Amino acid sequence: MHKPDRADEKDLESYAKAYLKKYKEVVEDNSLLLQGLEHVFFKYNNNPKAVYGVISKNHGAAIVFKYNSTEEAYWNYRLIDEPIEYYFWPNMSSDLSNLKIVKIARPRASSEFPYVLNSQISIKNSALLLVNEKASLYYAGEGESPFKIEGPGAIVILGESFSKSGLIIKGTNTKQAWSIYQAGLDALKHFFWDCGNRLNETTIKQIEAKHKVPLLLDKITENLKNKYYKDHPEEFYNDLHELEQLGLSEEMKTSIWSEYLELKREPTLWEKIVDFISQRVSEIIVAVIAGIIVGYILHAYTH
Repeated sequence: MHKPDRADEKDLESYAKAYLKKYKEVVEDNSLLLQGLEHVFFKYNNNPKAVYGVISKNHGAAIVFKYNSTEEAYWNYRLIDEPIEYYFWPNMSSDLSNLKIVKIARPRASSEFPYVLNSQISIKNSALLLVNEKASLYYAGEGESPFKIEGPGAIVILGESFSKSGLIIKGTNTKQAWSIYQAGLDALKHFFWDCGNRLNETTIKQIEAKHKVPLLLDKITENLKNKYYKDHPEEFYNDLHELEQLGLSEEMKTSIWSEYLELKREPTLWEKIVDFISQRVSEIIVAVIAGIIVGYILHAYTH
């Protein structure tokens, strides 16, 4: 049975399209600032011939952009039972209990900066490489995969792992992590990573004000609408704080707070009664309509 909060094929396909669209949009929008840097934007300079989406039923999901295919561009999707890591590294050790853990964590608590790998890592000697929750690993080396397993070893991705060419692995399979707004936020984040330290702080803030603010507003609007924030208040506070850091107006802040407080408000007894009656009336109307249709069909066949 499909879990309601788990992303599906449509979510991953929409994510992939939105990701590439936003990445190219940001590069083109800042072309005057990026003169001489065009070569660092692999995903802008190359069009994928194939896009693969993979969702694990229990841990993680991934997008793979393939650039070396000789076939026409197409979309391919798989739903797997095993954790997402086994799709990419099937020779991983099945028993992780005896492996020595090597952790990759965020450089600092509130940082979006990744841990950067410039060359592929060979995992052996009973090592378990653990990408911590909220940590990002960015592979800027050649090829698609940042890891190669040559002996007893494994990789567990609780955070996320990205490559310059287009491998996106996340340790979560939720709709929020693979939404259209998150695709835009990821694309913007990866654009900055590809720039390295070539942009100054003022330029970064200007780009964020134009591209990140609308994406965060989309995120907040969507998560208020689907009531996601009701059970995840810490994410609401984090998203609102980030918007404030980017210059959110007091008027917009007040409006967002009002919607959030309305979401958190418990319905009154009268509202519960009205809601119950509305549901019952809807059920009765559907039953009556169904009865009329059945009666009409029976009448048509018997006369």
